[in-house]
Amino acid sequence: MEHGHGRTALLSRTKELGRVQHLLADAWQNRSGVLVVRGEPGIGKTALLKHAVNGAEGMTVLRACGIEMEAELAFAGLGELIRPLDHLIDRLLAVQARALRTALSLELGGTLDRLTLGAAVLTILTDAAATAPVLVAVDDAHWMDEASAQALLFAVRRLKAEGVAVLVAARDGQRCVFSRAGLPMLELAGLEPAAAAALVQQVADVPVEGDLFQWLYRETAGNPLALLEAAPALRRSQWALWASESPLPVGPRLTAAYSTQLAALPEPSRRAVTVLAAGYTEDAVVLSEALQNLALGADVLQPVESAGIIELSGGRVRFAHPLVRAAAYQTAPPDQRRQAHGALAVALADRDGAVNRDQRSWHLAAAAVGPDREAAVALASTAARARDRGALPAACRAYERAADLTSSAVDRGRYLLAAAEAAQLAGRGEQALNLTEAATEATQDTAILAETAKLRSQILLLRQPPCRVHDQLVDVATRLAESQPDKAVPLLVAAAGAACMGGAIRQACETANRASALIRTREAVTLHDHSAAVMRAHTLMLSGGRTAAAAVLRSCVDFLTATDPLTIGVEVTSFSAMDLMWLEQYPVARTLLERAVRGARDVGASERLAPYLTVLAETKLRTGHWDEAYALASEGAGLATETEQPVLQAYALSTLARIEAARGDTALCTELAGLFRGLLDSRGAELVSPYIEAALGLLDLGTGRYAEAAARLNDLQGQLRDLELREPSVLQCQPDLIEASLAAGDPTAARAGLAELRGQVLHAPSVWGNAVVERCRGLVDYGEEATEHAYRSALQLHELLQDPFAKARTELAYGRFLRRARKRRAAHRPLAAARQVFERLRADPWTALAETELRAAGFGTPHRRNRAPVDLTEQEMQVAVLVIKGHTNREVAATLFLSVKTVEYHLGHIYAKLSVRSRVELAGRLAVTSD
Repeated sequence: MEHGHGRTALLSRTKELGRVQHLLADAWQNRSGVLVVRGEPGIGKTALLKHAVNGAEGMTVLRACGIEMEAELAFAGLGELIRPLDHLIDRLLAVQARALRTALSLELGGTLDRLTLGAAVLTILTDAAATAPVLVAVDDAHWMDEASAQALLFAVRRLKAEGVAVLVAARDGQRCVFSRAGLPMLELAGLEPAAAAALVQQVADVPVEGDLFQWLYRETAGNPLALLEAAPALRRSQWALWASESPLPVGPRLTAAYSTQLAALPEPSRRAVTVLAAGYTEDAVVLSEALQNLALGADVLQPVESAGIIELSGGRVRFAHPLVRAAAYQTAPPDQRRQAHGALAVALADRDGAVNRDQRSWHLAAAAVGPDREAAVALASTAARARDRGALPAACRAYERAADLTSSAVDRGRYLLAAAEAAQLAGRGEQALNLTEAATEATQDTAILAETAKLRSQILLLRQPPCRVHDQLVDVATRLAESQPDKAVPLLVAAAGAACMGGAIRQACETANRASALIRTREAVTLHDHSAAVMRAHTLMLSGGRTAAAAVLRSCVDFLTATDPLTIGVEVTSFSAMDLMWLEQYPVARTLLERAVRGARDVGASERLAPYLTVLAETKLRTGHWDEAYALASEGAGLATETEQPVLQAYALSTLARIEAARGDTALCTELAGLFRGLLDSRGAELVSPYIEAALGLLDLGTGRYAEAAARLNDLQGQLRDLELREPSVLQCQPDLIEASLAAGDPTAARAGLAELRGQVLHAPSVWGNAVVERCRGLVDYGEEATEHAYRSALQLHELLQDPFAKARTELAYGRFLRRARKRRAAHRPLAAARQVFERLRADPWTALAETELRAAGFGTPHRRNRAPVDLTEQEMQVAVLVIKGHTNREVAATLFLSVKTVEYHLGHIYAKLSVRSRVELAGRLAVTSD
């Protein structure tokens, strides 16, 4: 905290005080807000926070102050902030309560999901605000441990209508997650001259007019703390001397002023101050015991307190200013600092609790000279606890320091690999890559080298072309294949997945086959065996081996349906579900994915939840549940953003784009395409990129830009040939190409496209493939009798398929044919049926086409039901879908990582936009099925 120059530091701060007052007033009106106050040391940030706290009468005030020495201690800041709300933890949903207790070391648990923890912080703040508005005041946020800062930031970003005011103070020039998050910012500058003069007059009897005061003001830039430090020394006889010397100590140079103050202390007191500065705690009992370990009595602190360097009260020892603490630690000799840490480690040795153990491990590390096995083992344990609690940056630092302290090559490699894993999960790819290189150099242990290679591939998939990653993984797997095939199999599976993403389908098949061949050489069946089987099925599907892929998947179905999806790996569940979707086994795919989604939600596994949601979204899209698909895809895209999975985010956006394309929203579809391309730019994800082109082709077709649609889809078909993607059900874009070519006046291209599609479907038959081949045969017109037979065959096949949009398009084409063949009465039934489906899906361009055909056949068209557009935001759609499916507001809040008040806020807007008054009416307004 900064000096207590309180009221004086706030002179000339009218505008700044107004913004703080507005923040508090909003909280009383159930509106939430945040303000990040930035400025140099001593500028008055703490004074502004104190003013807010003093003005928060009747509010629940939650305070935390970052301490430099605590930056390594996971969730130290969150523990300080949430401690007054401990009584509310039991009211949280079980998964959130478990997450918060685990983070705060109140219980031991499994791996902690950071999004679930953020949701828990959001919920507990909301619950507290139900009784009275809440003020969250965080000082020196640049020193708050990153795990705490990220959890609080997650909650702050989602505050809307709860009555929570958040005020955060951070220093300029320091890394701070709040300053980089795009939150409302307040930059504090120096005091105005009049206020600076009043401050100098208050603390020192010196003149405040004339050139010398102007010099003083110029040198301090109006910084209140600099003025306070300088003014007492500037007696009249010293003004000229000061003016002729170096600039006054402003900003970081204030440390020098404190160093001078510390140097005046007796030597035992200076040693005692070093102990206090080295401590991760303000607990007077622990600090006193550490002093005793160095034969320093309690009386050594009296001169320190008299000098105003520390404050002793309530069993706590606090420094007057963080700069005093920094100066005390930095100016102490290295051996004195190590002695202080050693004494603190001894003081904590017999104390229970994870927090004490973590503090002790860092003290042991700081006291070490060279390798120290005890310190390394203790730090590794601290790192593991931090990782399990979701404090990944803290875990990374602890593992890395443990590696520095060990003399064992294997342990060093193992610790560096663990550090790399933590860095990768924290989204620090460059740091993770450096750590994997260090791990590879540290040891020749084959198990560690295999795991390091696999981790590097996951990181490099976001940085290098996937096919290059494939080659690197295969190289490592080849070296391991003879001696340790069980280590080679997962590397080959990962390599095949990389090749798939990169569009090298033939290469992916070869690599997947190599993995399967290695499995057949062993008797025991492992999880890796099922992963290899699923990958082989996936590559077979992409290369046109539909029948063989189905056979391989049948061998895995019992395993997939009987095993917890969270234990078999996200790739196994996602790839098998995609294959089942392409094989038109929609109920099995939905069951697998919905079970995986429920499991991921129950334990808060947000990184796994994102891929499950995106694949489930496409499954819902293909079976005609577009509103659900939209909600799932937008949630998946948001989670992929939060968990830094850009390729997955792009895939989710392509599902949104396809829905908008079918609904004819050119602006939004084009915007989504721009976001998609930005995410995949230069990533080499060649098998993902075509998804957006297929969506844009559908948009052009539906909105009557036939030549543009034909050109785009023809180019896309050429890309798919180059990729050797021979399964048409993956993108389902070839019927659009045939229809667009005909509409653009190019029947030759349409016939060529049909011939290619027929060849693929004959090689790998599917219900959808056979149905659209028959539809397209009708479109290209092989004569009236053959054409009618083709359409009838297509509609019979559609009855076997849960794809209402595809069926409606066939009905539209059939009705158009019958109308043109002057069979107007017969045309009514398929055209009316098509129109009904298009209207339900809100596929407006297609609805308009069906209505045009009906009118041309001599039939009127009824007024469209609920013609007003469903103009919901993505989050409103997510809320609406979950509400319709029977979830309570609290369950919706937990599912979407929102507060209950925010859900209520969105629901109010949904009702107003759709002109409905109840959940029942809402269900009738949107095409959503209940669970």
